[in-house]
Amino acid sequence: MKEIDLETWNRKDIFNLYYQFDIPQISLCTPLEVSKVYEFAKSKNLSFYFCMCHIFYTALLKFEEFMIRSIKGKIVIEDCEFANICVKKQDEEIFKIINSRYYSDIEKFCNETKKKLQTQTTFTEPLPANARRSQVIAYISCTPWFEFTHITHPQDVQRNSFVPHISFDKMKINEKGKRWINVSIQVNHAAIDGYLIAKLLDEVKSIINHL
Repeated sequence: MKEIDLETWNRKDIFNLYYQFDIPQISLCTPLEVSKVYEFAKSKNLSFYFCMCHIFYTALLKFEEFMIRSIKGKIVIEDCEFANICVKKQDEEIFKIINSRYYSDIEKFCNETKKKLQTQTTFTEPLPANARRSQVIAYISCTPWFEFTHITHPQDVQRNSFVPHISFDKMKINEKGKRWINVSIQVNHAAIDGYLIAKLLDEVKSIINHL
């Protein structure tokens, strides 16, 4: 964990403005082609959803800005290493929140997360002992039953959360057989803007192209 020197930070004025807002989060939604992810997941017998989670977690970790957190009045770059995934089993109606460790190996990540889903009996479980909630890389969810063009997430305005929220909607197949999903990204505007989100999406596409 590394504290940011607000006086020398090039984002100082932007941060000081939006950090005071009751709801400083912004969100956008954009289409993303995922044909290669679908084929990769199918060939490896992995969950497409968990593969998408891993791709976004890997991309987010490339940028310190997405790891900015507010801890006890200090603005820091956190040592993020945990996934937080909203998911449900096919035979159940109530979803669970899975807290699992991030692994750089996509197959290990998907298999360990699947194992956690199968064994977890409660709505959610705490992070490991001595882990901090601020170490969650991002909260990820999906709505595979319908398409969306916008979505918002619950926020605790008292905490001024910096943890990104990411959601995927129902997969679409176009006339050329390409598979697409809409991706919603919600971030704290005190730390993140559209330019950084564009860089994140470029990294996501690069990871997909190298599967």
